[in-house]
Amino acid sequence: MARTARLLLVPLLLAAACAHRAHFVATATDHQLPLAAVAADLARADVVVLGELHDQAAVHAAHQELVTALHSRRPDLVLAFEMFERDVQTALLQYVNGLSSEREFLARSRPWSNYATDYRPLVEFARAERLSVLAANAPRPLCAKVAQTGLAAVAGDPHVAREVHAPEDADYAAFAAMMQGHLGTGTPERLRRMYEAQCLKDDTMAETLVDYLRSARAAGRRPLVVLVVGKGHSDERRGVVQRIARREPELAVRVLSCEVVADLDETRYRASREVADYVVVVERSSAPPAPPAVPSMAPTEPAAASARVVAESAASAPAPADAAPNDARPALGLMPDYGAEGAGVRVQAVRPGGPAERAGLQDGDVVVAIAGREVADVGEYTALLDSLQIGSEVAVRVRRGASEHEFKVRIGARSR
Repeated sequence: MARTARLLLVPLLLAAACAHRAHFVATATDHQLPLAAVAADLARADVVVLGELHDQAAVHAAHQELVTALHSRRPDLVLAFEMFERDVQTALLQYVNGLSSEREFLARSRPWSNYATDYRPLVEFARAERLSVLAANAPRPLCAKVAQTGLAAVAGDPHVAREVHAPEDADYAAFAAMMQGHLGTGTPERLRRMYEAQCLKDDTMAETLVDYLRSARAAGRRPLVVLVVGKGHSDERRGVVQRIARREPELAVRVLSCEVVADLDETRYRASREVADYVVVVERSSAPPAPPAVPSMAPTEPAAASARVVAESAASAPAPADAAPNDARPALGLMPDYGAEGAGVRVQAVRPGGPAERAGLQDGDVVVAIAGREVADVGEYTALLDSLQIGSEVAVRVRRGASEHEFKVRIGARSR
């Protein structure tokens, strides 16, 4: 690694982060704290879980700035990623250690569609500082098998957790509430299998972190592990956080959540204090953020990441406030095939008379992007759908056979 590249990287990360406004609020006191104070507190932990919204650039930028501050206090820092799956661990390590080009790394690691803008800065930071990195998650095809047929389909596979717990507890209730109103989840059996797939991810990520920490401590190290994960896996200290505690109760685990508000100067956060130790509050931007400038660590190769098309403002024609019940959630009026494999979300059925059918979508279409945001799987589809505004018109791009088509869909409503 050239010294010049190392010297350039941190200032560029900080510049990208500072371009977005964010507040760090301690839930214990509801006080906004400066980044340095938050980093000093979190640096005393064993694990820091950064719960994110995958499609919010301002949240990613705040996390990048926080990771830089944590590393200055705990140089033995390990980055773990939900977006990278266990079977690409070797590809991730080879790239971070300078043993492969970025082009080779991206071809082998199945990065999410927003890798170039939102995750590449952290990977390049790890590469510059020679940090350990963990591909923490269960592979998507294995999760799809579980959603289709149950946990027995992946028992014994080395790329998933040795033990998976799927009790019908508070985690299950929260998952069921999140999925309520989604077409295709109505039967208890299907909902149960989908929940098992979620638990597979949580247990696999928890096991990845705990196994690493046990090995490091046996070697005399006490690293700080920072996990970057969707906040649905960590809010209320459920999901992956609960499963870390089940495996290693003595670990000090600190959790951050995040929220997007209309006006950062007037709004703090809406969740309960139990949501996390800190909430990163950011302001929704009306314009697409520019991708952070990060120098390529491949000496002669330009970045070959699959760049995300940043979502436009979804509210092209918002509905009146009384157009839907107060407890309604956004809907396209289609049933995803929760067991389908491959990128995108296959449409199992289109609801007669619903927004998708009126726009021209058909059974068997594969949704690949909504509002300019590429959709990798059902998890991304669900999170993105909930971020849209009922009554707004968005572009939905689908793959139909060998070609792609774009439709304008006015977002409908479903009950919570």
